Amino acid sequence: MFAPRLGDVYGESLFATVGAKTRRFLARSIRRKTLALRQSPAIVTFTFDDVAASACTVGGPILEQHGIRGTFYVAGAGYGAPSPGGLLASADQLRAIWANGHEIGCHTYSHRAVPQISLRELGAELDRNERELKKINSKVVVRNFAYPYGDMSIGTKYYVENRFDSCRSVHAGINSGIADLGALRACPLEDASIDRSGIAALIARTFQVRGWLIFYSHDVAERPSRHGVTPALLEWAVRTARNSGCVVTTVAGALELIGGGPAAGSRQAHLSRWQTDLQDQGATLGS
Repeated sequence: MFAPRLGDVYGESLFATVGAKTRRFLARSIRRKTLALRQSPAIVTFTFDDVAASACTVGGPILEQHGIRGTFYVAGAGYGAPSPGGLLASADQLRAIWANGHEIGCHTYSHRAVPQISLRELGAELDRNERELKKINSKVVVRNFAYPYGDMSIGTKYYVENRFDSCRSVHAGINSGIADLGALRACPLEDASIDRSGIAALIARTFQVRGWLIFYSHDVAERPSRHGVTPALLEWAVRTARNSGCVVTTVAGALELIGGGPAAGSRQAHLSRWQTDLQDQGATLGS
């Protein structure tokens, strides 16, 4: 149920069909909800999908050691469930992550790919997931979404981008110029697909274009899954981002910084936590 790639669930033949690829391409091509990044500083964000217990117990502390916080996209049906990246986090582990200043983001409740269900079912999945995430702490405000398996269609993209501040895809690249808040680009942080030189090049390019680089991973382990990262590579990526001149913050923090988050005065508790993150990094607002 919590496989990291669409093909793992629906089969490689379907994943590779022209129709599925065309559906995702068309959804990304129609941009209704955009955000100009030209006046913002370069930003790097670390995110974890599903979320493996190791992302909380190993990944979270690595970020915290550098004064950084991440965004953890949770499917509420998966608490403690097995996954390709090991057991998923329990509610208590997620509660600790939130208490330490990390952001809780939203998947669908049962990790269903959004084009595979009706809009009514999608709404029910999201409602149920938000209720479940509120059990972590009643003050949790879920404002940002990630597509399970990175799969989307025009109709489902339109639905979720109107419900959330942002929706993150797995379409590789750096967000620059005009970002699509309905399908933010992101890059995998996986030992199997990137090394230190690749990470350094992405971060350097982000600083050069004053863009927003979003990394995503799953488990954090000495012997990670195909879609996970070792503690050493995660720590190196975090340290490199921290020392690059980029602001390193959560998805919500980035949107506040760029100007695409909620209206001023709302979500003050989260904003205070984000400002503390920046102070920990020696950064200032607007730098």
